[in-house]
Parts: sequence; structure tokens; C-alpha cells
Amino acid sequence: MSEQDLSAYASMRTTERDQWELHRFDDGYLPIMKGDPPMAEVICDDELAELVITRMLAAGVAVVDDSPAEPPPTT
Repeated sequence: MSEQDLSAYASMRTTERDQWELHRFDDGYLPIMKGDPPMAEVICDDELAELVITRMLAAGVAVVDDSPAEPPPTT
């Protein structure tokens, strides 16, 4: 992975930050571009995806929790 690869996603945390959300699931985050319909940005390189998401979180991109709610305890 090169710095150029990472820079291709810079607008997601800078100039277009208000157009993006990070949806949190049990196994991590997925960048979603807001809209009708919303569109996921799938990054196939796991290392690159982790760096992009880390930088989006640091930049304050909104997080939406899509993790399933924990069931109430059984007694």
C-alpha cells in the first residue's frame, strides 16, 4: 500500500466529511456515503481499509451503531 492509495480516500475525512458516516457492526466499521440510496465504500485491502477508517474516526466522521442490540438477560 502506498501513500497515494491512502490519499485517494482523503476527501472522505476532509472536504466531503459531512457526506460520510461510519456504520459500526460487530466486526468493524463500514464507510457509507449518505444519500438515497446510501452507498457503501468497500475497500478490499484490509490494511488500507483500517487506515482509512482510523483517519475518518480521528477526523470526527459520524458513527452509526448498526450492531444488533443485546438481548435482555434471561432469568
